[in-house]
Amino acid sequence: MALFPMFVDIKGQKVLIVGGGVVALRKIEKLLPFEPDIKVISKEFHPDTMKLIKEKNIPYEKRMFMFSDLEDQKIVIVAVDDINLQKQIFEKTRGKNILVNSVDSPDYCDFIFPAYVKKGDIVIGITTSGKLPGLSAKLRKHIEKTLPENIEDIFNQIKKIREELPKGEERQKKILKLIDQLFER
Repeated sequence: MALFPMFVDIKGQKVLIVGGGVVALRKIEKLLPFEPDIKVISKEFHPDTMKLIKEKNIPYEKRMFMFSDLEDQKIVIVAVDDINLQKQIFEKTRGKNILVNSVDSPDYCDFIFPAYVKKGDIVIGITTSGKLPGLSAKLRKHIEKTLPENIEDIFNQIKKIREELPKGEERQKKILKLIDQLFER
C-alpha cells in the first residue's frame, strides 16, 4: 500500500487521543504545532504525558474509553495496545466522517503519522507508507540538516514578492528566478 501525501488543516479541529502512554505523548507532540482541539482519555497516564497535558492545558479524563466519546470528533488517535479496541473504534467510525489512526495497526487506519520537518509555514512530510518508520525519522534528520538556516526568511521574501505581483505566468517565472538566486547564496 502506498499512501497519498495529503496536507490537511487541523487547526481547531476536534482530535481525540485514546491512551495516555508514551505513544500518546509522541502523537500529542506531533499534533500540537498544528493547533488542533485535543482531548485525551485514558485509564492511566505516563508521567511525561500528564506533564505535557498540564503544561499545554489539554483537556483530559482519567477513565475508560466509551463509544459516545466519538461524537463530534474529526480525528481519533487510538494509542493503545488493545487491537480489539482499535478495531472496534475503527469500525464504529465508518461512515461518520471521522479519520482514525490506530498505532501500529495499519488495517485500522485512515492515515498514518509521517515524520515531518516544520519551519514556519514550510512543512515537509516524509513517509515509508508506515513500513519503515525508522528510515522516515532518519530522512527527516537529514532534511533538517540540509535546509538553509534562513529558510523562513527566504520563504517570507518570496511570499512578499508573490503577493505584490499580478497572477500569471510572468509572476511564476520571476518567483522561480528569485528562488534560484536565494538558494545560490
